[in-house]
Amino acid sequence: MDELNTEVAGLMNDLWRAFGVNDVICKVISVLYFEPSEISMEDIAKETGYSLSSISNVTKVLENAGMVQRIRKPKTHKVFFYMEKDIVKLNMQKIKFAHDQIKPIRESLPDIIERYKKKAHDDKSKKRLHILKNYHKQIIQFHGILHHMLKDLEAMSLKNVQNIK
Repeated sequence: MDELNTEVAGLMNDLWRAFGVNDVICKVISVLYFEPSEISMEDIAKETGYSLSSISNVTKVLENAGMVQRIRKPKTHKVFFYMEKDIVKLNMQKIKFAHDQIKPIRESLPDIIERYKKKAHDDKSKKRLHILKNYHKQIIQFHGILHHMLKDLEAMSLKNVQNIK
């Protein structure tokens, strides 16, 4: 089984590297994904060969990105982590995180543009305003795409659940 984990982890690492993710994060993701239940930070360090401080930094990033859940167990000071195993749900978490992060930017940019419009008198300022307007337009489009992706993934997840029953 270790051979299978190693081979599949290598494929996952290649995939994550293609998205610009460094080796430490790739290894931690692989360990968390293949662990059937929650796993302690110490065990992640043992599995990957990285220090506890490196694992702590990586798990904070993954937790902030909505990819892992931190679990505290009663009567222990150890910190445990869990990663969703359903790839549809996992991607829904990541897309929802991005969707939620973009929303406040999308909503506050019109006021900023309006205020800046009154101050844009020279060429450079007008070009910056144009860049900002385009950015806002793209943010709106991207937010819409993420919204549709979430709806599609929710439908896909529902179909998967129905197919299992």
